Amino acid sequence: MNLETKKLLKALILLSLLSSLIFSTLQYTQATYFGNPQDQITAPLIIHEPIEIRNNNNFSDYSLPGAGTTGDPYRIENYNITTLNTVGILVIDTTDYFIIQNCYIDASFTAIGINNVTSGTGEISDVTCKENDFWAVVIIESSRIYIHNCIIEDNIDDFGLGIYLVESTEITVYNNTCNNNNYGLVAENTNSSVIGYNTFSGNVEYGVHLSVDPNENIVHHNKFINNKGGAVMQARDDGINNIWYDEASKEGNYWDNWNDPDSVVPIGGTAGSEDIYPLDENLTREINLFFVPVVIALVIVVFRKRIKRSN
Repeated sequence: MNLETKKLLKALILLSLLSSLIFSTLQYTQATYFGNPQDQITAPLIIHEPIEIRNNNNFSDYSLPGAGTTGDPYRIENYNITTLNTVGILVIDTTDYFIIQNCYIDASFTAIGINNVTSGTGEISDVTCKENDFWAVVIIESSRIYIHNCIIEDNIDDFGLGIYLVESTEITVYNNTCNNNNYGLVAENTNSSVIGYNTFSGNVEYGVHLSVDPNENIVHHNKFINNKGGAVMQARDDGINNIWYDEASKEGNYWDNWNDPDSVVPIGGTAGSEDIYPLDENLTREINLFFVPVVIALVIVVFRKRIKRSN
């Protein structure tokens, strides 16, 4: 084996190792953001009546743990609220910090309603909301609310919305599962929010609908599976300057009815939006790996030419 052939083999081995490393990194990068919301119930649930918090004083009415501070929020936790009342948990006009976590909620109208709370004081985590007739989780005139690791499903009435954001800003919706609702998520007059790493599947209408002047929201690293009866467009955007991918990583969303890594995914609606960096089911961009065989082929061609010249 001459020197040039040895160099060629070394180069091919190096490229093979590099491509394997890149592939492993890409597979790891996004999938790790997904938790296991289906396993979120970690403590026995206590049967409880509906909870209505209409001002800061009401938190003490329910003997909730916590002090209402940023480091020790009031905790509405470990409850099974199955009720014929309109709302399971209602929090409005408050300034104290609170978290709703590890609960199961089934109400006749809305599971969780949050309205006009001080910016950054509310969080919803590890909650299951099922079979509510209208809205499972509704956030109105609030900002910097964090919704994550929740299961929101089977809200299939004509007005059945999984997550409903109204006149709010900077809402973070991360790592939730919204299955078999009428709509997965609807945002109206809601700005600068982030919808990421969620699964929207089997919803009767759109998985995500940015409706009525939503501006500058970012939708990325979500899985859209069989929404709107398997229609080509599983999401809709009627807003302004909404982005359907993460600008830093240049990665968008997974669409189960998309199978062309060289094409963009059109988003329905008046905005004319597109997901220009669609992902595969592992939330990685297949196109990122295309350069590997191309580089290998170029190296082979170059080295073959050099070998012929040397001979």
